[in-house]
This record gives sequence, structure tokens and C-alpha cells, in this order.
Amino acid sequence: MNHLKNLNYIQQECVKNTDGPMIIISGPGSGKTRVITCKIIQILNMGINPYNVLALTFTNKSAKEMVSRVQSMIKEKSLSNLWAGTFHSMFARILRFEAELIGFNTHFTILDNDDSKSMIKRIIQDFKLDKEIYKPNAIFSKISLLKNNLINPKKYENDYELQKTDNTKNQPKFYLIYKNYVERCKKNNNMDFDDLLVNTLNLLKDSPKTLLKYQDIFKYILIDEFQDTNLLQLEIIKILAEKNNNLCVVGDDSQSIYSFRGANINNILNFNNLYPKAKVFKLEENYRSSKNILDAANSLISYNEQKLEKIIWTQKEQGEKIQLTKIESDKSEGLMIAEKIKKNYPEKKYSDHLILYRMNSQSRSIEEGLRRFNINYKVFGLSFYKRKEIKDLLAYLKLIVNKQDEESLIRIINFPARGIGKTSIEKIRDYSFDKSIPIWKVLKKINDIQININGGTKKKIIKFCELIEKYSSNQFKNAFELTNLLIENLNLINLLNKENTIESLSKVENIKELLNAIKLFSDEQEDNTIANFLDQSVLVNENENKNNEDNENYVSLMTIHQSKGLEFSHVHIIGMEENIFPSQQAMFSKKDIEEERRLLYVAITRAQEQVHLSYCKSRFRFNSYIANEPSRFLNEINKKCIHELDLSNNQKINYKKPVFKKKDSLFTFKTPKKKLIKVSNSKYEEKKIIQMNLEIGKNIKHNIFGKGKIVNLTDLNQKMEVEFENNTKKTILVRYAKFDIID
Repeated sequence: MNHLKNLNYIQQECVKNTDGPMIIISGPGSGKTRVITCKIIQILNMGINPYNVLALTFTNKSAKEMVSRVQSMIKEKSLSNLWAGTFHSMFARILRFEAELIGFNTHFTILDNDDSKSMIKRIIQDFKLDKEIYKPNAIFSKISLLKNNLINPKKYENDYELQKTDNTKNQPKFYLIYKNYVERCKKNNNMDFDDLLVNTLNLLKDSPKTLLKYQDIFKYILIDEFQDTNLLQLEIIKILAEKNNNLCVVGDDSQSIYSFRGANINNILNFNNLYPKAKVFKLEENYRSSKNILDAANSLISYNEQKLEKIIWTQKEQGEKIQLTKIESDKSEGLMIAEKIKKNYPEKKYSDHLILYRMNSQSRSIEEGLRRFNINYKVFGLSFYKRKEIKDLLAYLKLIVNKQDEESLIRIINFPARGIGKTSIEKIRDYSFDKSIPIWKVLKKINDIQININGGTKKKIIKFCELIEKYSSNQFKNAFELTNLLIENLNLINLLNKENTIESLSKVENIKELLNAIKLFSDEQEDNTIANFLDQSVLVNENENKNNEDNENYVSLMTIHQSKGLEFSHVHIIGMEENIFPSQQAMFSKKDIEEERRLLYVAITRAQEQVHLSYCKSRFRFNSYIANEPSRFLNEINKKCIHELDLSNNQKINYKKPVFKKKDSLFTFKTPKKKLIKVSNSKYEEKKIIQMNLEIGKNIKHNIFGKGKIVNLTDLNQKMEVEFENNTKKTILVRYAKFDIID
């Protein structure tokens, strides 16, 4: 019984009770992974073959960790035939054996999301439907949601309300797309990710013999993160567990945050209704956080009506109060957090810090603040300037400034889609290469050259060239005004809003955040041209995360959804404002507000020692500063748990140049008075590199990175490697840099 040795009483009871249905309600940091691991060991020690145990998780990483832990504790037994993995992987395994029973070949192909979207796109084309109304991404998301809610094409066809909604949205042909998509998948021997579940359920329902076979195999079923299951997953589990009834589910209703993926919190809330005789265990002792953090989390979640009663507690010390900071702006917020992290270093390593945000777009101001303080960081997911929609827009700006930039040209010639296909682009590239003529000149002379491209496409190319020429002729005007007009002209935001998917709405926020960045730049810089903005963004990307390549000491940045299951000493949660957290999309639904509250609960309970909350007095959104109300959630946290700090009126951020100075109640950028070396003229015509003063060993003072020494010069002095005072090395593009030579 060594596996019971380090468990508390409740954990031991969870492990020792193996038969019959049971639910383990596991609070954050309560050791649920250890309990599941020990429970599998307990079952195997009873003489049950690993082949008769099904353990389902939501990530392959979790499954591997679970098996590894079990194997380390029972080295004498092989776990090679244990059924442990994600829902999709385990049911794909079943279908590889049984697919012929439902009309598929066992060698079926699993479609990834891009494959599915491509098929939907072809169906839309085949039916000659308007792709602006029937957007493939949105159609794919809707089909996925329907499948996970047990609504197949036949059921959809007979649902009057669903048909009515389609007509209201001007999508009366959606049913035809859905029906045709399902039929083509079957005809082509394809299954998408959702089909792996749908077809498993169909198999078990349509073949009683097969159902009995797998009921006999799976004598014990364990499910982790049960609060994240959807209706389809629940139906499969119910039918598989029906014979033996040895079903153990583990989860926390207060951490149910994935409804946008189809997760149904009612699965865990109503478990006792499905299984009235189920044993109920509550893991309420937390081994992660201080008392103060848990008191704050408990007080917050108490405002939810949809919940299972539990009180999370700890034997740890009271700990520090949650720090709640009111700050002037989102730019100041990023600098404030960076300064706080820098002050605590090296007592607290960078890797002790986690910065969480509600939306991906919020990472930009935080990234900027961390860079200003030369703090290593890593964005989980793509960092701001590496996101596709941002790179696409920057490519437009680069082409406006430099029409010879062929990489940018090829990237956006058909973005957004304007009917210039890949074949036409390849013909243009081939012609350019064969004749040694720049691609832009080929496009400009498209009607005068011998190239096999149809007249309709040529007209679209001419229109594209006219667009670029129009903005190129105005490139020395205010960067923000020009970029704003460009985005309006491209109709990007409207196109993405029409898709109305989580992914498309996130892209909209990122585009707006790029506009915010350009607006701040335009207000702060005397030379506020597109070219100058691009210069600065190139410098950012040149050095981004360079010091992290072989360094695990970095600040982690991610959305709250990505942080589930993680823990850090210090957790910073930014943007605690109405319309941001809770999200604007959740404001009119009590159910959605409760999920937003659970999201904050998850964020707070990632912390071991300290939680930092911050909100802005005003935030630059939608092309202007907007006065924000603090998040309603801040009033729901017990005031005894919070220490409040107001930095909105008298803030001074102490970082190396540039500095912040109070002006008109906003913190605005002020360029240092000391003259910086100019490496280009004010209108960014042909740039000339100043070489005469650049020598290895010279000391410089960079307006962002501070003092440093030139240790290397490359590319005819266009690049210099500089070692700065904090022992970090950065490659500086001379043409883009603003610096003083100080000796």
C-alpha cells in the first residue's frame, strides 16, 4: 500500500473506493493527478488487467504523465496495453478495428481542421454560394458545434427553429453544406476530429455486439477534467459504463471555462442525477496557494449560482494580500509590471512570474514594457508581431514604403481574397525570374506583356496596384491615419466580424491593438511616418526573445485559458476592466458572466505566493482613449484580501530612456533632449548608413536598451552587435537604430 502513503484521509478514501459510480470534486492544487494515478494502481493491484482500464484525459501530455507516474510506482507490471489517452485518440483506436461496421474502411484518413475547411470551401464553390455569406471558417465552427451537441444533418433538417435562424442570417443553404460535407467525408473515407466521437457513438448504438465487446473490455473507466466534457462525450461514456457501472469522474465545476469549445458544465453539475447512488468526494485541501489567495478565490466564486458547494482551504500561512493597482493607461500598465519584476530580481527569478490576460491582443503593451526593462520573456502562443493578421498588415505597410519588397508583395497580393490565384502568382514569379524584372514592374505592365493570365485576373491585379500606389503616394503622412484608412479600405474588420468565430474575433482585437500601437507611435514621434514605425517594429522583431534561446529564466505570458493546470510563485492578471474582463461578449448573459468569473478564479488559483491585479484608468481602444470602469469582479473579492494602490495620477516609471511625463492626465512619450544620431532623412528616402563613427570597442547609448559596447560589425556596418550593461547581447540594425556614440 505504498501508493497510499503520502495521501491525506480524503484522498485515500477516493483511491480505496473503486467500485460503482463516483465523482471526485477536486479544487485547484488539491492533488487530483496524484489521486487518479494512485486509483489506477489500486485497481491494478486488485488483479485487474491494464487492458480492462480506460483512463481519459484532454491532452496527450496529461495521459503520458499519468502513465509515467503509474509505471514508476509499479515497475513490475507492463502498462503497454493500458487504455490511457485523449477521447479522440482512444476512440480513433477503436474505430481502426471497427470502422467497417459503420460503412468506413479501417484505413480511413483523419482530417485536420485545415483539411475540413478546404472541403467546405469546395462545397460552397460547387453550390455556387456567396463565400462572403457562407464563410468556410464560420461554417466549419458551426458544424463542429452541431456534432458535439448530437445534432446530425437529419436532425437538423427536421428542426424548424434552426432553419429559421439560418434564414434570419441569410444562410438558407447551410443545411445543404452540412449534409454534403458529411456525405463527402464518408464517400472519401475521411473523418474529422469530431467524427471520431460521432462515429464511435454511432458504432456503439448501431452494433449491440460491438457495444457488449467494449463494455466487457472497459471494466473500469476514469475521466479527468470532467467539467470540460461535452454532450457527445458524455453519451459515449454513459453507454460504455452502463454494464459494469465502475465510472469515476474527476473535475472542478469552478474551473469549467471551455464552453466556447462545446464543454457543458451541466455534465458535472448533474452527475448525481444521472447516477443517484454515486459516491461523492471533495478534495478541498489546497497544497499550492496561501490562505489569502484562497480566501480571495472563494469569496469571488461564491457569487456564482451554478456551482457545487465546496470551500477550498490550506494549512499554509496567511501570506501576502493581493495587490490591486489602478494605473493610467495600458502602456503604463506594461511598464509598471516590468518595473515590479525587475525590482524583485534576482531574489525572484523571471521564471517565477506569470502574466495573464483575457485576450491575446493585450500581450503587446506587456511585451513592450518587458523589452524596455530588458527582461527575458516567452509568449505562449504567438507573440504579437508574429501573428498572421499582424504580419499581413505589416506586409501592406512595407510594400507601400518599398514596392520592391517581393516577399511582402507575394504575401498580400491575394489578401484579403481578391481572386488572384496561386497559379497566376506563380506565372508572374516565373516571368519575373526569366526576364530579370522585379515583380512589381511585371504587375504594372500586366496588360502589355505576354503572360498567360486571363483578363479578369489582370483587372484585379491592376486594381491591387492602384491601391498600393494610392497609399504609397501618401506614405509620409501620419502613420496612424494612413493605416486606419487602409484597414477600412480592405474591409478587414467587417470580413472577420462576419465570420463570428472565436478565432476571427481574436484577429479583430489584434488588428485594433496594432492600430493602438501605431496611434501611440504617431502621437509620440515627430517623424510619425509608416517607414519610421516599421523601422521600430523591425528592431523589436530582430531582438525578440533572442536571449531566451538557451535560457529557461523567462517571464511567461499567456491567456488565462492556456494557464489551466499551471502554477507560479507570482501571478499578474492585467486588464481588470469592464468589457475586457468580463469580456464584452459576455455582458448580456448571466451564464456567460458566471463562466468569466470562473475564468478569474482559475487565474487567481495559479498563484502560490502572490497575486497582482491591475486595471487602467483609460485604455486606448477604437482609436481613442476610453475611460474604463473597474471590473465588477473586483468588488466581489473580499476586501480584507486586497491591498489597493492608485498610480493613476502621480506615477513615475523609473526605466532607462525614454521616460514618461504627465501631460493632460495621460502618460505620454517624451523623446530625450539629447540629440540622437540620425541614420536617414526625415522622409525616409534612400537610407545612407553612417559608417565613419562605427568601430568595434566604441561605447554607445541606445534610447531603449541603454549603454553598451560595440563588439562586432557586419554587412558593411549595417549591423552591429552590442553588449549592454546587463550582459545581454543584441544585434542592432544601424539604419533603424537611434543611439549616441558616447566616447
